[in-house]
Amino acid sequence: MRRFAWIIAAVFLAAPAAPAAAMPGFEAGVRGTYWFPDLSAKIQTFDPPPAGTKFDVKDDLGVGDENLPSGEAFLRVGRFHLRAGFTPVSFDGSKALAREIVFSGQTFTVSDTVISSLDMKMLDGEIQVDILRPDLVAASFYLGLVGKVKYVDGEVELRGSAVTERKDFKAPIPMVGLAAGAGLLKDMVRIDARAAGMAYSGNHLYEGEVYLSFAPFPFVRIQGGYRWIDLQVDKDDVVAELTLKGPYAGAQISF
Repeated sequence: MRRFAWIIAAVFLAAPAAPAAAMPGFEAGVRGTYWFPDLSAKIQTFDPPPAGTKFDVKDDLGVGDENLPSGEAFLRVGRFHLRAGFTPVSFDGSKALAREIVFSGQTFTVSDTVISSLDMKMLDGEIQVDILRPDLVAASFYLGLVGKVKYVDGEVELRGSAVTERKDFKAPIPMVGLAAGAGLLKDMVRIDARAAGMAYSGNHLYEGEVYLSFAPFPFVRIQGGYRWIDLQVDKDDVVAELTLKGPYAGAQISF
């Protein structure tokens, strides 16, 4: 955490070195997307001891892929960007167990049909400082440093014929990264990318996205891209490993 604070401080100290005259502009808006990710997830509990079974939510519990909505509000003033985002994650499954699973001290036996759910809320707060944003005539380009925090609030529940058990996990995860983008025809067509990550104390989060967009009408932009999240949370006696990756489509309204 201290390392993250030093990196963010360095971003702000370095930002004034870029010439403000080359960084004009104001933009504010909202963006909504619909994501089609492939899920990979493993869960293990450690309270009470001994450790529970490390299980795969797809292979062991029959959890399937789901499509996920996501939203983001953003503001840019010159070379400074602020973003706040929210992604709800919800997966469900039902399967007769092929092996015994011990989850948070409760035993789910072989052949028992277990109904399971994996739910998470992911809240994002992000600041970006552009270190390059040249003022071009019909094209645009930027390169920025990113600092952000993703707050993960998750819950795993298993319901068998004789027992039900639920386990929560919560963690704020700071990240640093880069953002870049380029536009043509006065930004009528754009390509943008962002990537950030951090690993500390048994937790890690790496995420990124790249997308193409075009503006068919003033203030409206249609987007399509690819997004991925690689998350491990070791918190509240739960280790949750989760990967989501896949394409998405969306729209943006800004002024």
